[in-house]
Amino acid sequence: MNCLLCGTPFQSTPTWSELFLYQLDSSTCSRCFEKFEIAESTIDFTDFVGTPYEGVVDSVFCLYSYNEAMKEYLHQYKFLQDVALAKVFAGKLQQIFQTKEGIVVPIPMHPEKLILRTFAQVDEMLNAAQISYQQLLIKTKTEAQGKKTKKERLKTTNLFEAIQTIEATNYILFDDIYTTGATIHHAAKILKDAGAKRVDAITLIKG
Repeated sequence: MNCLLCGTPFQSTPTWSELFLYQLDSSTCSRCFEKFEIAESTIDFTDFVGTPYEGVVDSVFCLYSYNEAMKEYLHQYKFLQDVALAKVFAGKLQQIFQTKEGIVVPIPMHPEKLILRTFAQVDEMLNAAQISYQQLLIKTKTEAQGKKTKKERLKTTNLFEAIQTIEATNYILFDDIYTTGATIHHAAKILKDAGAKRVDAITLIKG
């Protein structure tokens, strides 16, 4: 097979985990994959203390750091619309979600942005990893959040609305990147206010 990132032919070596736990084969050569750095820093919730968002997120786990290799990956995947790259981290995501219990909820795109992007990058990552999920939220705000500070984002009226009944159970939010944490907290507050018992979050990247 050919590496999805560099196009070089490579041979995927089966592991015991893949054979007995039905884990997905790698779609990326080791040389490319080694360029991604594991996220080691913990998530600091200090800025949310004393705000309406205090305590709405129980935990956040980020797989990788935002280095140059990840920047190039996101550009190719999201902005050049190379949907095949959803498979790059499928195996790793599958492993992480197997350790968690709860209903998986992807962070949604605004419908207008989805039309421009042509696909929902978060959903496609979950599909590639064969992770079942439920669409429980809709994004209602169209303004860009990337240039806002954390305080500005938290002052914004909640970005999401629930579109289905939220049960008194555990939920796992999934997004591609965690930067200020405001997006995750906005989504978690909707779930908690509607009766969710616990809300954890998993992101591919810590920005």
